[in-house]
Amino acid sequence: MKMQALYQSTKTDNTYRLLEVVSKEHKCKCDQIPPAYPCENEKLVFIAVEGKKPDKKVVAFCKDLTPARAKNVAFLVVSSSGPEVADTLKDIVKSQGVNPVGDVFDCRVKGGLFGVGKVTDSDLNNVKAWAKKIVDSLTD
Repeated sequence: MKMQALYQSTKTDNTYRLLEVVSKEHKCKCDQIPPAYPCENEKLVFIAVEGKKPDKKVVAFCKDLTPARAKNVAFLVVSSSGPEVADTLKDIVKSQGVNPVGDVFDCRVKGGLFGVGKVTDSDLNNVKAWAKKIVDSLTD
């Protein structure tokens, strides 16, 4: 299946770490948003974002998606508060005719006393299982 894994670049690299696991498992490109090469006829695009509000680059990327570029999009959110940011992005891709697929992967990362939190090995295993479920739902 033709797919890409795209992430919002952040200081923590949490979005990259999650999608790197997904891209290795499903043998697809992993790139930051905006990607070096635009999506073209992808059956699935994973998009990972971090924080409470969508980044301007991510919003612009989602507004540029069309069914000719991506049929389905699955969202991962890394935050300390919840996956609400994905609702805005889902609405954007839906308005472009692209199908948001599956549940949003909600990775709660809380900062510690001396800095920002990091994704755990458990988070990486959970995202792998989530991505497999999404991919399997599209190959049936």
